[in-house]
Amino acid sequence: MTPLRIGYTCHDAFPSTHTNTQQIFWTLSEVARLGHHVDLRVPAVRGGADARALIGVHYGAPDGAVPEGLRFVPAGESYSGGPVAKAWFDLHAAWRFNRRTHDVVWTRDPLAFAAALQWRLPVVFETYRPDFAASPAFAPWRASTIGHSRRMQRVGERRMAGVVTHSTLAASAFIRAGVPAERVLVAHNGFAPALMTPALSRAEARAAAGLPDDLPLLMYTGHVGPQKGTDALIALAAAVPEVRLVLVGVDDESPERRWVEQCAARAGVRNLILVPRVGLRDVARYLYAADCLVIPPTDAPLTQYRHTVLPMKVFSYLAAGRPILAPALPDIEEVLTDDANAVLVPPGNVPAQAAALRALLAEPARAARLAASALESSRQFTWSARAERITRAITEWIA
Repeated sequence: MTPLRIGYTCHDAFPSTHTNTQQIFWTLSEVARLGHHVDLRVPAVRGGADARALIGVHYGAPDGAVPEGLRFVPAGESYSGGPVAKAWFDLHAAWRFNRRTHDVVWTRDPLAFAAALQWRLPVVFETYRPDFAASPAFAPWRASTIGHSRRMQRVGERRMAGVVTHSTLAASAFIRAGVPAERVLVAHNGFAPALMTPALSRAEARAAAGLPDDLPLLMYTGHVGPQKGTDALIALAAAVPEVRLVLVGVDDESPERRWVEQCAARAGVRNLILVPRVGLRDVARYLYAADCLVIPPTDAPLTQYRHTVLPMKVFSYLAAGRPILAPALPDIEEVLTDDANAVLVPPGNVPAQAAALRALLAEPARAARLAASALESSRQFTWSARAERITRAITEWIA
């Protein structure tokens, strides 16, 4: 495969705690390891002269090293991160890319995608959100992107190379919106094997994380709040007081912590452990400490808030080799199968969820079978495998 020269735009400064930047860093790192060249255009890079090493350490790269083929190209030295600043960056980010220096522009930012289509480079849009393709609120955006691309194609010029989605759910929405099916790639997210080492037993992991071992641990790692369905976890903890619910990622004195504590107080929950945010290299010890890993068993993040589709944590959960409890939703079911590599429960039905969790904890042999199957399933979801699929598709799209 001929090496690609990729211009990628992201309107978040690096490094960042935003989940999307983790996905971008690991995907582009693996793209670079395949021999391609990536210029990641960002508003600012934090860390001064040591920024590259700082970024590698922050995202947990092996030995903190960023592949040489991945280059960070900051637009400036400081960045407010507000909506106006992001919009301004998106409108101008692709101007640095041209046919002499790059083969394709790639972005997750919808405004940057629309702006980049005005240039003559092929553009790849990546997204996890089906609402961009389906919601009436985004009809003007679709007219200026999908509609514009179809008009350009009629006169012999293809500017939209293709669309990369994180789920079949989102891919189907874009196909219905008019993107040719052969120009839509489903590329599920993944995990970094380097972040899962060393593998620990439950006892070792609990000792390393300072967690108690008197009760089974139900573990959740990541952002919390109404949009993430954390209230459903609190309700489950209230229904199953014989376990401890551990939420990792709840910083002391933060608004999110106060909100979680208020939810717990209203539900009368006493079996809750809140752990502040930890570095990416430290997440695995908490996953390994779990008797069961949990995705909030509610459909609110998918159907109400529409900001969570097939959460990225699913893939590290699989790689941890622990039983998983998750809601039976169409996006989740693309990766998890009930009684094969997970236990899927009806969203919003707390009694049924509590019964399923108790049954799982009461059957060690079944839990071990599901854990082993989860670990085996994870092998197809590495970032390196994802990078290979995407670069192969982009090469075909722009040929």
